[in-house]
Amino acid sequence: MKLKAAKHLLLFFAGLTVVFLLLCSQTKNLVFGYLAIACAFTGAAIWLVFGRCPACGGFLGRLYGKYCPHCGEPIDESSPPE
Repeated sequence: MKLKAAKHLLLFFAGLTVVFLLLCSQTKNLVFGYLAIACAFTGAAIWLVFGRCPACGGFLGRLYGKYCPHCGEPIDESSPPE
């Protein structure tokens, strides 16, 4: 999976988490709370697996710039990981 796609999936699941938390607080239905937890864990798992440098495979962490913090190679979000 490309880095850009992983980032978009992470943001999608973060948005779903917020929506389910709002639904849970408004309806007092615990099912929405459990769905929020599941979405948060799914987004985190996707980022832990696919949020890696295409050159060295090092984990990019929460925030990253144009260069890998481990190897210094430029991060091209369109290239697939090796």
